[in-house]
Amino acid sequence: MTETIEELQSLPRQELIQKWKKLFKTNSPQHARKEFLIKHIVWELQAKKQGGYSAQTKKQLDKLAEKLAKKQDVNENDVKETCRQSSVFEIKSGTKLIREYKGEKHEVIALDKGFKYKDKFYKSLSAIANEITGTRWNGKIFFGVKSA
Repeated sequence: MTETIEELQSLPRQELIQKWKKLFKTNSPQHARKEFLIKHIVWELQAKKQGGYSAQTKKQLDKLAEKLAKKQDVNENDVKETCRQSSVFEIKSGTKLIREYKGEKHEVIALDKGFKYKDKFYKSLSAIANEITGTRWNGKIFFGVKSA
């Protein structure tokens, strides 16, 4: 996926818009920035390759869609519940997490029970983030898997 990201970053915005249209079968948002297009194209490519949303997230989205289809009100609590459950993000085995820190790119591979970074096994992303930065970090926040 790293090569794909680098390839997309080298493309002009207009080519990214064409890739968006081909991939999503719809036009991209009119004023979308290049970074936005790349982020969503990469996510979609990765989702197609590795399966996309978790079963739990799909279930929550289906519940919201069902309420909307029945023309029931979707209130703030429904959305909060969906967001709360979606924030419990499960990283699938084989997922590659990439983070640039102080000009250096760091790649982590998710395994069934842990993570691989620079040919070493780690139980958590936090341990890797701590090794990279030298300070305590929440690994999911450091690698952008979870918002702060």
